Amino acid sequence: MKAEPKDIEILAIPDLMPPPRNKIEFGKPIPKVYKTGLDFLIDEMIKSDVCYLKAGGDKYKKIWLKKESIQVDLFLVTPPAEWGVQSVIRTGPADFSHWMVTRKSIGGALPDEYIVADGAVGKRERPRGFTNDLRSGVIPMPEEIDFFKLCGMEWIEPCQRVARWTR
Repeated sequence: MKAEPKDIEILAIPDLMPPPRNKIEFGKPIPKVYKTGLDFLIDEMIKSDVCYLKAGGDKYKKIWLKKESIQVDLFLVTPPAEWGVQSVIRTGPADFSHWMVTRKSIGGALPDEYIVADGAVGKRERPRGFTNDLRSGVIPMPEEIDFFKLCGMEWIEPCQRVARWTR
């Protein structure tokens, strides 16, 4: 609902099946192999001079659309990521997103016993320790409301999402 966005963020669950491979023919260049259909589509857009790729990781892709002069950030929800967590993080201002994934003990919204890593929520291994992985398993968060409830909150409309730092 921003009048003049600086970029467009799209959250997507990619089809992880690669497109069918072309046959290798003697005397012809070896055809490019793509991990996913999305990678193939982006490459076709680049070849058609519609865009160029600024970042092309497995979970995040940054594309510049030439005609529209705007950046598109693609956040790909792949395991262990959960749609609900990613949707909250990618909707609304950046300060709100940072607040949602920061522990309550240091002013954020996330209960101290949890951690957000790779777009998913899990229990911390040690209450005060920090780990980047989810050794105790991912807690299912299929919808945004699931993440809000975990944080002891009611639903917040995207246009009303503001950080409420307590420190």
